[in-house]
Amino acid sequence: MKLKILASDWHPFADALCARTDVESAGIILAERLPDSVLLARRLTPLADAAYAIRKRDRIRIDPVALNRLVKPARERGLSVFTVHTHPAANEAWFSTADDLGDSVLMPSLLTQMDGPHGSLVIATNSRAVAARAWYASGSPVPAQIHLIGKTLRVLTSEDEQPEQMWFDRQRLALGESGQRILRQLHVGVVGLGGTGSVTFAQLVHLGVGRITVIDGDRAEATNISRILGARTSDAGVTWKVDIALRYATNVGLGTEVTVHRGRLGAEVTPAVLGGCDAIFSCVDAHLPRALLNRLAYEKAILLFDMGSAFRITAGSPMEGAGRVVVTGPGRRCLACWGHIDPNRIRVESLPPDERARQQAEGYVAGADVPQPSVVAFNTQVAGAAVIEFLRCVTEFCGADDPPDRLSFDFGNGSVRRNRLAGDTDCGICHPKVAA
Repeated sequence: MKLKILASDWHPFADALCARTDVESAGIILAERLPDSVLLARRLTPLADAAYAIRKRDRIRIDPVALNRLVKPARERGLSVFTVHTHPAANEAWFSTADDLGDSVLMPSLLTQMDGPHGSLVIATNSRAVAARAWYASGSPVPAQIHLIGKTLRVLTSEDEQPEQMWFDRQRLALGESGQRILRQLHVGVVGLGGTGSVTFAQLVHLGVGRITVIDGDRAEATNISRILGARTSDAGVTWKVDIALRYATNVGLGTEVTVHRGRLGAEVTPAVLGGCDAIFSCVDAHLPRALLNRLAYEKAILLFDMGSAFRITAGSPMEGAGRVVVTGPGRRCLACWGHIDPNRIRVESLPPDERARQQAEGYVAGADVPQPSVVAFNTQVAGAAVIEFLRCVTEFCGADDPPDRLSFDFGNGSVRRNRLAGDTDCGICHPKVAA
């Protein structure tokens, strides 16, 4: 079970609870239920002084009337409840005997009032270390992961299991034991399994990412075989791209769980299937799925890595090419702010196929379905850079505290520029969720 919390919500909440070191302090988190046993914190409320029936250094009891008032929105909106309390002057977070006793009474009570899961969380005030667990109607508590989402992703709790055997020994030398363990705990989406998407997927498999959900609505064509990793000439016109990806991961055998969706995002596949992801790689040419992913990143606190490449061929002169990687999500400017979402293209892509074809034939639509140049070497450069930015964001590798928002590649001269957007924004998508 995983609870995602925006960094901009967590830090003031934890500060308020840890301000007192002479007594325990408490608060309530109400969380939305997402797919795949993932919760997203929607409201974090420190308890007022009057809400405590008992408040001492080693135990607390919340006034039942105050507790009922705090959890009422959960009953009304179908949310999960997490109780939070501190252990004053502690360096490690753990559940005490008093905590076990209190939860053994409170959690079954909550589960009889509303569907679960519900849970509890302890903060050690000295270190801000966290321990968390979730309770289901089926019985005993299970460990809960706490993921803190801002410009980067931080896992505040970790599972006891270690990375598998020897397969990642060299990788652990670069990313550390904790970095490798975090990769195994993550759920990552890859939308689009063409040139950049297949290379991205392959890297995630070899990195040991725990779970990957892939979405693509096409079978491999003859022109795909030279740039889709793991594709065979026998796949042309026959095999779905998602099935090539699944076969690739199975053959590698590093234990990555792969979920496949055969269809187009926004048509046969809804964005909701990605709601439980920690990060998503947008490897699509179309603007409609890109816009859906852009909004989803802010609505469900997901890191989004959008990538693409473009080439220009001018008669009598060499071909020019450029690529980009844009990192968006909480705390960052969105793809619309960067100008990578075209409302007119979205309108065209939303048309029924026959109407779109008619408008193209009449000259109202230019270039929407025109095949673009694609070369595996350039795709690999862009996808590799996107995955490196992903590693910065989730493992604290190499400058994670100040990651760029956009990388721009000039394939002609080999240059790479790191960009940020200057100034404030009143964007209706990313501004409300900007995190500190």
